Amino acid sequence: MKTISPQFSSIIIACWSFCLCAGAEESEFYEQRGTDPTFQELVDRGKLPKGENTKAGVTGSRISINRKVVEVLPECKRPIPRDIKLHTLLNSAIPRNEFGNWTRWYQEDGNTQIFRLFKGEENRRNDRELAGRVETFSIEKWTESQKQWYEWCGIVTAIKPTGSIFQAKALIEGPAVMINMNDKGDVVFNPRRGKDSVIAKGMIAKPFHLRVRDNGKDYEVFFNEKMVGTGHYDRPTSATSFRWGMYVGDKPINYDAMILFSGVTIKKVK
Repeated sequence: MKTISPQFSSIIIACWSFCLCAGAEESEFYEQRGTDPTFQELVDRGKLPKGENTKAGVTGSRISINRKVVEVLPECKRPIPRDIKLHTLLNSAIPRNEFGNWTRWYQEDGNTQIFRLFKGEENRRNDRELAGRVETFSIEKWTESQKQWYEWCGIVTAIKPTGSIFQAKALIEGPAVMINMNDKGDVVFNPRRGKDSVIAKGMIAKPFHLRVRDNGKDYEVFFNEKMVGTGHYDRPTSATSFRWGMYVGDKPINYDAMILFSGVTIKKVK
């Protein structure tokens, strides 16, 4: 894998340091046009059918990001990956050409992905309780037997995060590692095997660089280019992919949530 020159690393670190210290106000990151009905209002209107993968979609207010604040780091200039699908409360595998039907939960602006969840929302596509979720995931998958490393990286700007913001997840065995955030902006390394550890505290409105490498068994996690976690989790029977956005699991969503991912890339590495 290519190494970054010391000069370029210094530039990146300086940019990160500026963003981490600055911590702009939430209102500086985006502009919202329109309003969004509550979860219960959508249920009452019959817009959230339960027990099926619906293709109807749910649209919402329009979010425009302030690129001068959100896309300031060099890595933010990378375009959004094309080979991804979307998972929402109503459908687990939405193709890219249908993303525009789901703007209540997911939008794109420039090189930035916008993920939203709303207070009280729950999974509707099957009988699983709670499990609020809006994530994109890589179409390309890999297995332990291939012995090939894949790398995901991107700039994360947490406006009001909740739950897991990243997973390296196998279809059957589940996630090998997750990165979680709470409403205070604390970033937590959450391995399937081992103890949770706090990577950083108070990262609301403070962009940070997240990078994760995985080969179907072993994984490595980097925060602002510093390794903060590593481990392994056997996944012999199913393929792994990267997932990012917000996933709440068995807890209720207590507030309207939003997180931004800019310059995401997924690639094979040595």
